[in-house]
Amino acid sequence: MAINIEKQNCCGCNACGDVCPKDSITFKTDIEGFWYPEINKDTCIDCGLCEKVCPVINIKQLKVNDYPKPIHTIAAINKNMRIRWNSTSGGAYTALAETMLEQQGYVTGAIYNEGFTGVHNYVSNNSGDLEKLRSSKYLQSNAEGLFREIKRLLDKREKVLACGTPCQMAALRSFLHRDYENLVIVDFICRGVNSPKVYRAYLDSLEKKYGSKVVYVKAKNKELGWRNLTRKVTFANGESYYGIHMDDDFRR
Repeated sequence: MAINIEKQNCCGCNACGDVCPKDSITFKTDIEGFWYPEINKDTCIDCGLCEKVCPVINIKQLKVNDYPKPIHTIAAINKNMRIRWNSTSGGAYTALAETMLEQQGYVTGAIYNEGFTGVHNYVSNNSGDLEKLRSSKYLQSNAEGLFREIKRLLDKREKVLACGTPCQMAALRSFLHRDYENLVIVDFICRGVNSPKVYRAYLDSLEKKYGSKVVYVKAKNKELGWRNLTRKVTFANGESYYGIHMDDDFRR
C-alpha cells in the first residue's frame, strides 16, 4: 500500500517505520535533504498501521483534547547559571531531565551524529549524556527506533521523559495509543526544522575556509552576548568561528 499523505505534509517523524511489523518502511532523503518514507511493496502486508499511526493523517483525533487556551502557563529559567549559559534557551529541559534521572528514569532528546553529519534522537538513563542532549540543534533529527524503544521501556514500567518536536511527540502519542502514568511528554515551540543536507553543506564551507574539521558546534553561544544569536563552530586546529545574527550563512 501507499501512505495516503501528500509529500509536502509529511514531517518525517518515522513513526510509520517503527510501527511496521514487517520493517517494510525505510526513510530516504530527497534532493533537499529531508526524510520521507519508502515502502517495500514486496514485503508490505497492507495492514494499514502506517496510516493509523501517522500524526498528520490523524491530527484531528490527536487534537481532540486541546484547550482553546493553555489551562496553566509557567515561565521558568534554570537557577544554575552554567546550565543557562550552555543552553539555547532557559535550561528548562535540563531541570526536567535531571529530575527524571534522579528517579532512575530515562530521558530522550536529540544529539549530533559523529562528525556532525546530522542529528538523531537518543534515549539515555546516564546523567553524563545531558551535555550532548542539551540545546536545540535546529535541523531535522532521525527518529528511527525512538518510538519502539520508548514503548519497550514503558511496558517494563520504566519512567521516561520524552522530548522532541511537536510532530514527533504527536507521533509518539499516536504510536502508543494510550496514556502511560510513567511517561512525561515535553515538546517545544517549533518554527520548522531545517535540512540536514543544507546544514552539512554549511559546515563543509566552514571547514574549507578554516582548513580544519569541525569538532564543536553551539547554537546561541553567549560569549558575545545573550541576544546576538551567535553560532560558534570550533575546529580541530583550535580556531573558532562566530556567526552573529544574519551574518551567519545558516541562520540567513
